[in-house]
Amino acid sequence: MARRRRSVARYRQLEALATLHDRLTEAYGRPRRKRRFGPVEELVLTILSQNTSDTNRDRAWESLRSRFPDWESVEAAPLADVEEALRPGGLHRVKAKRIRETLARIRKQYGGYDLGHLADLDVEHARKELMSIKGIGAKSANCILLFSMRRDAFPVDTHVYRVLRRIGVHRTRDMAAANMELRDAIPEGVHFRLHMNVIRHGREVCHARRPDCPACAVSDLCGYRDKTV
Repeated sequence: MARRRRSVARYRQLEALATLHDRLTEAYGRPRRKRRFGPVEELVLTILSQNTSDTNRDRAWESLRSRFPDWESVEAAPLADVEEALRPGGLHRVKAKRIRETLARIRKQYGGYDLGHLADLDVEHARKELMSIKGIGAKSANCILLFSMRRDAFPVDTHVYRVLRRIGVHRTRDMAAANMELRDAIPEGVHFRLHMNVIRHGREVCHARRPDCPACAVSDLCGYRDKTV
């Protein structure tokens, strides 16, 4: 009986994700990949994107890269200099410390700042190896896999977490668990498109407070208790 319940729940999850993908593609189209960075660059961008806008993230990135020629110089520089470079992005002290610590761990584990060998591994092995680096969690690993390596991975950030929870795709209250739980549930080949469209939907329509439910393409799937329709 328990196995049957799990099978039914899994089927409903897959069905909801397929419907979400179709509806959001119709609403927002097919997003295009604009740029591709190496795994370490993508990891730093992921850190810079936390709790800020894309605009501020990009400002911090440009400031960091214009001030330091390579990752070795970022790790070797006084922490205050890295903090100052990241000031345009917000939370510059926290992010400078985390970036420096992560770069040091990568250097010590691999003898440099190159993670290109991960491209030769399958998705699960690459994810496992990324998460073996202290400080790299499931979301960061999924970001590197999806954006840098263009593999089938599905990062769950605050917007994705909120939208998928409201339509009942996942029940967990742990975002890290959601990053692992959904890794095999996304239809093959649509990970990037679905990820980008769900983020857009979360930003433009499915807000944390006062969501614009009349404009929602999946309102009929939503069980949010404070719906405005």
